[in-house]
Amino acid sequence: MNFRLQNWFSKKEQKYLFGAVGIFALYGLTNFISKYRIQKKYGKLCERKRNELKRSIQEFRESQNLSTGLTQELEKQILNSTIADIKEILFEKKATVKQVLLVFINRTLSVATSDNLNLITDINFTEALLEAEKQDQEISQDPQIIYKYDLFGIPVSVKDTYIHKGFDNTYGLASRLFKPATYDGIQVSLINKARGIIFVRSNLPQLAMTFESINRIFGRSLNPWNKDRAVGGSSGGEAALQAARCSVIGIGSDIGGSIRIPAAFCGVYGIKPGIGRQTEVGEGIIEKAASGMINIRPSKGPLGRSVDDLTVMLRVLFNSKNYSELPCSVQDPYWQPQDLDFTQNAKKDKLKIGYIEQFNDLLPPNCMKRAVQEACQALVSKGHEIVQINLEKELEHELAVAFPRLVAAEGGFKSFEDNLQGEKIIEEYELMETGTKIPIFLQTYILAPLLKIFGQKTLHVMSKQTHGLDVYQFLVNSGKQKRMNFQFLQYLKSNSIDAVIVPGFGCPAVKHGASKVLPLAALYTWIWNTVDVPAGSMPITRVQEGDDLKIEGKERTIDLVYIMMNQNMKNAQGLPVNVQVISYPNQEEMVLRVMKEIEGVVKFNENHPYPY
Repeated sequence: MNFRLQNWFSKKEQKYLFGAVGIFALYGLTNFISKYRIQKKYGKLCERKRNELKRSIQEFRESQNLSTGLTQELEKQILNSTIADIKEILFEKKATVKQVLLVFINRTLSVATSDNLNLITDINFTEALLEAEKQDQEISQDPQIIYKYDLFGIPVSVKDTYIHKGFDNTYGLASRLFKPATYDGIQVSLINKARGIIFVRSNLPQLAMTFESINRIFGRSLNPWNKDRAVGGSSGGEAALQAARCSVIGIGSDIGGSIRIPAAFCGVYGIKPGIGRQTEVGEGIIEKAASGMINIRPSKGPLGRSVDDLTVMLRVLFNSKNYSELPCSVQDPYWQPQDLDFTQNAKKDKLKIGYIEQFNDLLPPNCMKRAVQEACQALVSKGHEIVQINLEKELEHELAVAFPRLVAAEGGFKSFEDNLQGEKIIEEYELMETGTKIPIFLQTYILAPLLKIFGQKTLHVMSKQTHGLDVYQFLVNSGKQKRMNFQFLQYLKSNSIDAVIVPGFGCPAVKHGASKVLPLAALYTWIWNTVDVPAGSMPITRVQEGDDLKIEGKERTIDLVYIMMNQNMKNAQGLPVNVQVISYPNQEEMVLRVMKEIEGVVKFNENHPYPY
């Protein structure tokens, strides 16, 4: 039977029908054209920024004499130096501040630009050289000035998100381009007060919320240990600058592992202070809901190549005297820094250290567990007591899932879309975005049971955590978080545990694109943001052949997550493996002390020279 409109609708109804279809078609076309224009506009902005950066680099090369006048041997020594080493070189007049800075500028131009590792978003070379020349004049008048300021003569890099006068803080978003800051934020101001020389800004992911540093402006950053691997995120460019020896010390930020994941992927040191010890102010402000999360807040901390250097930078960021001298317009009225003070924990000679080799919601490969064992052995050799942490199953699970449950509570990726402002999202977020947009009914009663039926235990557990919540349920989960945090810290306290050693991440550095399918690996870092304790990351060893590459009991599995993890472990030999050290709130000094003792035994930098 032929279908004819006149058999089903009157002429008047047909007019309404055609009108409705026309309206929908016009809306769709208008929407398509609007999105096309936005993408085209953002594409041009991104291209303009990339060209501007290349032009700035080229003009700098042509306008400056980049010869250091130093021997190759001394240049190599400087590139591998700590802050204390460089100060000694300056004091002994083996090199000037300008020469030291030129060593790191040349190194950056050689390996960190877009035609190589692609780690930077902006340069501040000319201004930095002017400051270096000024500092050299000051040294000629009084050499002791080198030791008067914590960062005097030290080249420093900063993550793109930090407020720095004259520079964009893009968060990898095209809509934030060509909107330079008009003042220096707290952290940049404190570095300047300590006479650090900020000379470069580092790359990050779009939106700064995944562990692959890629965006549509600057592109993808490459790992110095293996270019086929990610540098981590969101402070990925910063960690890679340290591993490639392009900077002496730098600062990143961390809301779910964004300092510690890059540190682990790049085999460097990093620390996330607890929220009670630092301020949220100092990075660019992102829009609406994204800046309104109070359960889990971003932390700001250093990345470097030694524990001593982390200590120096934390001393700068926590300096109460220098902070009090900043303009009131820059300060945070809710925050007063607490200076680093090691006198309290130095009184205790023998520490009791707990360790956790794995969380059962996601088992790590053997190399991650071996690193924990080696860190513990190092502490035993220093006379400390080591005990295994045995958490109740329910508490361990709550620790693992609290972060995605709280972060995804808004539902539908709304805060991300607010900040994208029409820009196309990078593919690394696509799976996450899809998960948050599935209606709760479908997630709970169709998707979750199907995943369980088909043996996808890991995805089954996590799929129930990533849907939107009403205010009541969000408050219920917030209450769970408080009780969970209290219960965990009470466990440590009741067992007289001073600090805990845990894997640095769920696996070594992932292959490019794998962050899209392995977000659960970050549970090893996001746990400590949820509990809000200081957490440091440090390199221990490198992945070896054989057992290191295996995930115990998951060599043959139908679980897609472990299948993807096993694929990621192929050709992982030689990648660095980190552990984390965590302690109680406001005990950053204890974290640094334990890291320092492990470092003294493991000697990663001596046994595993940095690549490139």
